[in-house]
Amino acid sequence: MGLIPSFTVQMDIYDVLYLSYIIPEERLRPAVPDNIRLAAPLQGKAIISLVIFRCKNVTASLFPFVHFNYDQVNLRTYVIDPSTGKNAVFFLKSGITSRFISVITNLLQIPWQSVSLSLDTRYDNEGGFAHYAVEGAWDGAFNIVLNANRDPAVNPKPFNALDEAIRFLTGPAVGFYATSRGLIRFEVEHSEISPAMGVISSVHLPILPLSGFVTNDELWKPDSVLVAPDGHFTIYMPPARLCL
Repeated sequence: MGLIPSFTVQMDIYDVLYLSYIIPEERLRPAVPDNIRLAAPLQGKAIISLVIFRCKNVTASLFPFVHFNYDQVNLRTYVIDPSTGKNAVFFLKSGITSRFISVITNLLQIPWQSVSLSLDTRYDNEGGFAHYAVEGAWDGAFNIVLNANRDPAVNPKPFNALDEAIRFLTGPAVGFYATSRGLIRFEVEHSEISPAMGVISSVHLPILPLSGFVTNDELWKPDSVLVAPDGHFTIYMPPARLCL
């Protein structure tokens, strides 16, 4: 990344929503470079996730006394990192509520849009997730409302157990973006994410049907809804440009 020195970004994340859909691989393939293999537990299928969260105490090691807070939304899928053979994340689209940070990340070739988000989250007396509502504007107005899933017999599809879903959906430590100059790769370290299952109460999310990834009928039937109260991330910067 030219003359940019190596640095890290630290952040605490809160109220993390993972809304995931199993879709036919052919719907997603045109959006992911041919030299990146998709990762999914089912043959011929892919998984995409809408991930929404609050970022607090965001600081870069280059400027340790400067702190930022913002909210973020990502649309991502799961791939195989060609460098390690391990599962990774490919970001299809991302947005944050800070225009300033959006400008900075675009200078680093990380294509984050400026978006608006408003989150309303509630937890029970034991800290367990109870209610989650978000609305905003991201290529059109959207809103999602969900509540805790109290049925212990239900597992997130297509996984056999909740911990298996958590490892696949939240575990990757490498991310990719496609830019006008090619593919970039960055690494992260993060605390263990401990989400609980949710169930959709209402959803209006036009970005997914308009993208061609999910139909209007499928939008109401996500295969996995997970909500985590918090976590901590370290991101290693600047990202590396890949020549595959």
